[in-house]
Amino acid sequence: MDEQLYKMLKAKAAILGINVSEAIQQAISLWLNVADSVSDQNYAILKTTPEAIKAFNEGNYVLACDGKYVGFFEDEKKALEKAKEYNKCMISNKNYPRQEVGEWGWSSIALE
Repeated sequence: MDEQLYKMLKAKAAILGINVSEAIQQAISLWLNVADSVSDQNYAILKTTPEAIKAFNEGNYVLACDGKYVGFFEDEKKALEKAKEYNKCMISNKNYPRQEVGEWGWSSIALE
């Protein structure tokens, strides 16, 4: 495990009054629930991959395709170009407006 990540985990667990083992169990449980509750594996990848979460929070365009984290891009056009290499992709960016209904509600794009 990354040493800096572990230090952050230990500090946050202490603030919450739990031990590291309990924090890890909660994280695993949350990850399993998210992975099981979504129909699109790309969505689960974007919401559970630490690098994707960090890039998303920094305002980048985050790309998952065919059930794998591809990477992040500062420019939407570059993300779309990379997505053309795959079958089904999801691009996420915190500045995308959320839609109420439909397959495209989470800023996804299917390239077939």
